Amino acid sequence: MRKLFLACIAIAMIACGSNNGGNNGDGGNGDGSGGGDGTVGDGPGGMCTAGSAQCNNCVDDDTDGKIDGFDPECSGPLDNDEGSFATGIPGDNMDAINQDCFFDGNSGAGNDGCNQHACCLLGARNTTECIAALQGLVNNPEQEGNKYKVAECFMPLGTATVPQQCKDVCGPLAPPGCDCFGCCTECAPNPANNVVECRDIALNPATSPDCDSTTIFDPTKCKPCTKVADCGGGTCGGSTCILCPGQDAGDLPPECNTPTCPVGTMPCDAAGQCPEGTFCSTGCCIGIIQ
Repeated sequence: MRKLFLACIAIAMIACGSNNGGNNGDGGNGDGSGGGDGTVGDGPGGMCTAGSAQCNNCVDDDTDGKIDGFDPECSGPLDNDEGSFATGIPGDNMDAINQDCFFDGNSGAGNDGCNQHACCLLGARNTTECIAALQGLVNNPEQEGNKYKVAECFMPLGTATVPQQCKDVCGPLAPPGCDCFGCCTECAPNPANNVVECRDIALNPATSPDCDSTTIFDPTKCKPCTKVADCGGGTCGGSTCILCPGQDAGDLPPECNTPTCPVGTMPCDAAGQCPEGTFCSTGCCIGIIQ
């Protein structure tokens, strides 16, 4: 059963996608189309399509041996950059200060109700740490950092609670191991020991512009982040028996005979497909913004 499910996961990650390729937006490991109305869409699931976006064109565009949904750097069928955690979609996640839903294909919280300072995501506990975190990311780190108020961050770092609109719109789009703001548990073989290890890193190129699957263990490139547990795809790996991006079933504990998916999320089927309006990511069907 374990080997069969692993094979299914591999098929699902390679094949599952949408026939709606193009330049609409998404971010991180989820999926979306830019400027949508904030509701989960009704686009079809299905197989990869030759000639569509890089993460849904049946091709290993970055020649790393992983195709489309099986590539940890692919967010979904509309992601047009298989070689990094950026999406290659104009206007997507461009604001270096105000972070909204990472998976909705645009910058701005107007359609999702999610908004917090970038230094919240990076775990800054005060303005001094915020100024340091913004070095190289904005033109005036001191000016922007001095505007930072940690109390306004969502819990657990601050005291603010995530708006229900943000949970409703962005939560279904975040894959296992990711919060709504693109702080994700990513796994890969550690070059130091060749053992698959995991790190919580900020995928947004606005905060980690040099981060890709080869630099996960370099905190200067893949910035460590603080997850907002109240909005997103929940935890993954370990005793959860839920696969993190970059893992396969063999990386889970022996007692996890069958990998599972977060509550409210169904597994991709054995043919590598998901229901309409969803996309296979890390073996689970997540939402698609239309």
